[in-house]
Amino acid sequence: MVHTRIQSARSRQGQAIIPQAQRKASRALVDEVADLSGLTKKEMATLIGLTERALYKTTTGDFSVLISEHLFRLKALFEHGLAVFDQHKKTLTRWLKTPLAELATPETGFDPLLQSIAARPLNEISQTTGPYDLIAAANQREAEFTAERTSSESVAYPTPLSLLNTATGIGLVDDVFTRIEYGVFS
Repeated sequence: MVHTRIQSARSRQGQAIIPQAQRKASRALVDEVADLSGLTKKEMATLIGLTERALYKTTTGDFSVLISEHLFRLKALFEHGLAVFDQHKKTLTRWLKTPLAELATPETGFDPLLQSIAARPLNEISQTTGPYDLIAAANQREAEFTAERTSSESVAYPTPLSLLNTATGIGLVDDVFTRIEYGVFS
């Protein structure tokens, strides 16, 4: 079963992260994670709950176990994202900053009974020839979002980046990567 494979991969990933986090992360890991994702140092500082100044003052092994774990989880997430987006870092960075209806869940403060998210007809999202072009899909998604934003009744969906300061948010974004990876459109 696909679900069992995914779950066991997550379990193995978590087991590898714990000993690394307990040894405490180095400042170089922040740079590595920022480079993987295309995020700025300021955005990275926000994700791990530090000021930019405190981040620059941190040296090897000065991060707490909780911040170290968060950095290792972000690294694993961004590696997964790059694999999904065929190593296109700019596409990943733009995707992280694009509001997604898929993230409008109770965990992010959306009441599923009050929010109406219209499903797209299958013929609009199905691909009839060749592999799915992720860059074209990202551009189309951005155009659709811009059109929705100008409508008077649009809903402010969360961006993946806005959720990455919590473990739950990392899990939600990773779930979206997995759905993209397996071709599950929502």
